Amino acid sequence: MKHIKKIGALIIALVILSTICVVGFFPAGATGTGVGLAEWAMGAYNNHWRYVYGGSSAGAVDCSGLIYSYCGGARTGSQQLATATASGYVSSGIPRIHGLGLMQPGHTGVYVGNGMAVDARNEYYGVCYQSTATKSWTKWFKVAAVTYPTTGWVKFCGNYYYYENGQYVVSCTRTIGGEKYSFAASGISNKTPSDLSAVANNSSNAGNTTSNKTSNKTNVTATQKPTTPPDNGPLKVGSSGERVTKLQNRLKSLGFYDGPVTGYFGEMTEKSYKKFQKAANVYIDGIAGDSDLRILYSDSAPKAQAEQETPEETEPATEEPKEKDTFQIGDQDEKIVEIQDKLKALNYYNEESTGYFGDMTFAAVTAFQNANGLTATGEVDKKTYEVLFSEQAKENPIFTTPTEPETEEVTEETVETQAPTETPTESVAVENETTVYEVAQDNLEAAQEVAVMSNRLSKSALGHLHRAEKTGKISVATQNTNFVLWFGVVLGIVLIVGGTFFVIGKRRNRYVGAHARTRSGKTDNVRYW
Repeated sequence: MKHIKKIGALIIALVILSTICVVGFFPAGATGTGVGLAEWAMGAYNNHWRYVYGGSSAGAVDCSGLIYSYCGGARTGSQQLATATASGYVSSGIPRIHGLGLMQPGHTGVYVGNGMAVDARNEYYGVCYQSTATKSWTKWFKVAAVTYPTTGWVKFCGNYYYYENGQYVVSCTRTIGGEKYSFAASGISNKTPSDLSAVANNSSNAGNTTSNKTSNKTNVTATQKPTTPPDNGPLKVGSSGERVTKLQNRLKSLGFYDGPVTGYFGEMTEKSYKKFQKAANVYIDGIAGDSDLRILYSDSAPKAQAEQETPEETEPATEEPKEKDTFQIGDQDEKIVEIQDKLKALNYYNEESTGYFGDMTFAAVTAFQNANGLTATGEVDKKTYEVLFSEQAKENPIFTTPTEPETEEVTEETVETQAPTETPTESVAVENETTVYEVAQDNLEAAQEVAVMSNRLSKSALGHLHRAEKTGKISVATQNTNFVLWFGVVLGIVLIVGGTFFVIGKRRNRYVGAHARTRSGKTDNVRYW
């Protein structure tokens, strides 16, 4: 009955484990839309979400966590790519689809259209919004946990786009529902669709949208998205729509803005607007209020040329960090290529030198630091960098051929002096069953000790023979002598172990017979040893 219970418990555990494995194998169904994912990513950038390694909820995410926090599904970037419904190489062009996933070795991001991407880069940069051309993206993919439109209207950050054959149209005109529309190079429609009921619903059905985690800069919840201000309200970071498009075009015509006209008020637009405010001699806060806008759209609006003529008035560029002296996971830099090449030369790194500091580079740096007596942080700080490029940098010990220690030449005489000459014996009076087995155990341990000692001697002799052969310092006579020695050692081991087991067996049989006679009452001439 006891065994049946154990077997039953084992079967139940196996069933539970199999269920977990099967459930975890299949990817989750679609719980959001591509446009919804793109807006989610823009919201993360707008609200200054923190980069937290392993983070996957609103306000604190890592690169793949940015996608997972919106729609769930696969958790890591490699899993997201492996379960993708479609994928391709960036070198062949990125499809005009909002919310595609982007991949480079060890890092993922989100394509938000018009050649722009959002990615949770690292603790230093946080969430970034940049052109895809400024980062070494290698593949694009459709996230399995979201759906993508094929044909119809969608709304993204307050602007309207029209999809045909799975991509939004650009630089063209279309007659839709009997009405004519023009679409810019960015894909933005020149006017709102006449039938708003035809606009796709891009809200997310993700189960984690009730998260209330917050960032260290701005309190945000998972339901926050970039908002469109009222028609008469101020424009600021996070605003979007036709009014922002008009603002960007006006700033561009005055020479204050040289970025893409996206209809989204981001940090680039804010910085340009501050330059305009400075030139217009108004309060500089980066917010486009009514009084500022009246000046901006007036005939007397200042131009950027006047600001450029006075270099001391140019606002210092504070967004780009100074040259770094510490590199860690998530960093992208030309110096990282040099670091990877050097680690490769020392046999710590065997991947392609991409300039991106990923998990493989982290592991290689950690191994180098351990081998060179440095604190194993996995980061390339100033000290690690100096040692790595110094002449004292040690090669990976795994790939270094160890120097064989010099040993004394093993001769037949030395082996004879080292080998034991006597086999340990026992002369213990066995009085009960326990004593007999203890004697047997002692004899077995003694045999094992002899075997181990003999094995060491044979290895030593054979090792010396092998080294001598490699260096060519051995004669035919010496080879024959060592062969006889090796054969004798092995034969001795076999005889010692076999003899020990024979003695143990004889003693045990003698005890069992005597014990049986004692129980039957025949105690005459009973011997236990």
